[in-house]
Amino acid sequence: ELSRLLFGADVAERGTVEVAGKRSDLGSPTGAIDSGIVLVPEERRKEGILVKESVLHNLSLPILRQISSWGFLSGSREKGNASGVIERLGIKTPSAGQLTGYLSGGNQQKVAIGKWLNTNADVFVFDEPTKGVDVGAKRDIFVIIGELAAQGKGILYLTCEFAEALGLADRILVMCDGRIVKQFLRGEATQENLLYFASAGQEEPA
Repeated sequence: ELSRLLFGADVAERGTVEVAGKRSDLGSPTGAIDSGIVLVPEERRKEGILVKESVLHNLSLPILRQISSWGFLSGSREKGNASGVIERLGIKTPSAGQLTGYLSGGNQQKVAIGKWLNTNADVFVFDEPTKGVDVGAKRDIFVIIGELAAQGKGILYLTCEFAEALGLADRILVMCDGRIVKQFLRGEATQENLLYFASAGQEEPA
């Protein structure tokens, strides 16, 4: 629910979001993207990719304006974008023309991530990004996230896998019943206290 709100897919009852001190328009996904926020959703086959479209077209959709001139899509720019992303992320596909639905789960997820790489996004929201992928693909996804963070991108990683949160995060915010109930800096949290606070645990009075 939080990831969809931040991406403008659902409308929040109240509250605002700022990116780099500027208030974001979260009335729609288009507003979120224009504000620099992009989403890699949990349900990639339903919301993250078009399974009946090629890898080429999936990687092009968010940047059509960049690879078009006078309203006409540049085939060479589209192919150049796709080949660059496929190589950068190590997407295993016979060709850019392969239907995305025929790729493995891990490679589908890489396409769901890769389509945002050339959008100049400032914040990447990952919702359970390793769901349904094998160990090798998980490792690749972690590397991609690390590279984005090294570029100065903001990474919001939503997961119920405590080991992933402990291994990746600089800061962990624990949510319970729709509220943030505890914050940990890197090295402070354990699986036991994450479970405690995520299961309606409360701060003990000072």
